[in-house]
Amino acid sequence: MTTIEDEGRRTVTLKPSGALAPWKDTRTDDATVRPPVDVALRAMRLEALLGDPEDPANPYGRTALASTAGAEIAAPDDVLAEIVPRADDLRGAGADRFVRVLRPLLRRDLGLGHAWAIRPMLAARAASDQAGGIAGLLGPAALIAATGDVLHTAARIVDGLASHTPSARQWRPTLAAAFADLLACECLTAVALRCARPAGEGESVPVAAVGYLVPHLVGGLLADLELVLNESGFGPETTERKTLAALEAHRAAAGVDWTAAALRQAELVRALPELDGFARRVRGQGEDEQAAAARLFTLSLPAPDGDGACLDALAGALPGGAASLAAADGGNAATGALARTARRLATEQRAVGRACRAATPADPADPAARALADRFALVLLAAAALGVARAVSDTGAGFLGGPDWVLLALERAGQRLGVPLPGHETDPRAAVWEELAERTRQGVDCDVYATQLFW
Repeated sequence: MTTIEDEGRRTVTLKPSGALAPWKDTRTDDATVRPPVDVALRAMRLEALLGDPEDPANPYGRTALASTAGAEIAAPDDVLAEIVPRADDLRGAGADRFVRVLRPLLRRDLGLGHAWAIRPMLAARAASDQAGGIAGLLGPAALIAATGDVLHTAARIVDGLASHTPSARQWRPTLAAAFADLLACECLTAVALRCARPAGEGESVPVAAVGYLVPHLVGGLLADLELVLNESGFGPETTERKTLAALEAHRAAAGVDWTAAALRQAELVRALPELDGFARRVRGQGEDEQAAAARLFTLSLPAPDGDGACLDALAGALPGGAASLAAADGGNAATGALARTARRLATEQRAVGRACRAATPADPADPAARALADRFALVLLAAAALGVARAVSDTGAGFLGGPDWVLLALERAGQRLGVPLPGHETDPRAAVWEELAERTRQGVDCDVYATQLFW
């Protein structure tokens, strides 16, 4: 524990967070998702400085931020001191840890996150190469965090409805699917951050995939959340709907709107001819490469070094995960369904690889090239989600290492790809909803780390 006291503020005691949710009997103390103590303390200190989000008098609370109508709020010095990146934040595995430090700000408001963190980082990239590796990923990370906060609110509202009411039965599966999608997006973003390096030395393809896919998918989730809030009786003048409207309004400035997604999709189109070896990379992976892949997906460990490590790991996640899941089925219906779904998506990955080998430089406006870029990005999303889930499950962790959320995420990726998926009787949405609802009751974030919220 660490106690801090700021002038004009109450004394607060910070406890490191980030382990799996404490109410789960299957939780683990393993370090696969737990951040280093200094990262947890920096994040909690930032959240404490931002104040109680439910306090109407707090200038950084929900009510005030929802009413600012786009007006920019100056950052206080003590908050700025917490969000200025340190040298280690911009090197190697420091990138994804730095985003974990920033998440309380990014979750609080996309506009604040852009004004106080994203825009200064973009300016630093223009002036120096030091921040170049992660600046382009802060926007998607901020969008995921802010959307997670809206999801948390919507789930709390729906959980409060009587279980027999039609609206509860209707919206619980919708919110469970949104939760799985958001976790998958966060996995892909975390992997891309772990591949990022200063001076743009990291691999650009995962970064472009995040910049395209996250705004695209999360945009659809926000539409679903707006519908849930509206049908639950929260009109445009409520704080909840104003918060959602403010998030949408800030997307363009933060570089996570449809226009920004289209630009990133064009980057993927231009890269397609260079990805002809993607589906074949896994065949040549030895023990060292497999160990590096496991390390990349283990979010608490420093990211592996070496050119191509990111795409190599992603290329092996679906076929390797399908094989290991099939071997470890043990009669668990959800695990068996996940193995079959992963195997089907691995087949799609090979088809995408063949299409990339046949691809020639194309105009980003070419519909066929754009469709192939979309397929490639969705395969990366599924691979990242399964890779992170498998890294955690190897240690016996609870929800994140379980099959339900990743099965739902992979099924939704397969549906977007338009591929026929193997049939099964398992419906993972009920288990995913129960996790989401319990997080709202216990004050736990909707992130892959199940971080305990300060307020």
